[in-house]
Amino acid sequence: MRSITKLSLVVAALVLTGTALQAQTNNAAITATASVQTPINVVGALPLSFGNVFPGVNKAVPATDLANGGRFDVTGQASAPVTLSFTLPATLSTGGGATMPIVSYTGMHAALATQVGGVAFAPAVGTTTPLSGTGALFVWVGAQVQPATNQVAGVYTGSITMTVVY
Repeated sequence: MRSITKLSLVVAALVLTGTALQAQTNNAAITATASVQTPINVVGALPLSFGNVFPGVNKAVPATDLANGGRFDVTGQASAPVTLSFTLPATLSTGGGATMPIVSYTGMHAALATQVGGVAFAPAVGTTTPLSGTGALFVWVGAQVQPATNQVAGVYTGSITMTVVY
């Protein structure tokens, strides 16, 4: 009974003095930041050109062929790493439905359009590389066509697509 009496006296004293128990509070703030990067820009600068092809005679254009190799120009955030991936056609075709295999894709990327310091890669696999200190990258694609001995005459085309992701 003594405990109950002491507790009653403490409660009564608090009520009479008007002292209220208060919870402690505190807070802090953080800053939210975002750094907007230069958008990636990709241009199909030069087509992959096999020129004249003869039935039954394979013709290759290496990625190192500055005149006939296909070229993409990329610009974006300086020194940012980018991943290159490709959609590569298995055949070229005419408007009339004739097809011709295109195989053995080769690739080269460099910071300069002259291919100085270029690095070879396999477009079928893709690659990751940084943009130059000025935000540039040049990418070349080569391949081989394999016309059949009875290949139908005509202009054959296909579309090579390069996707670039930060």
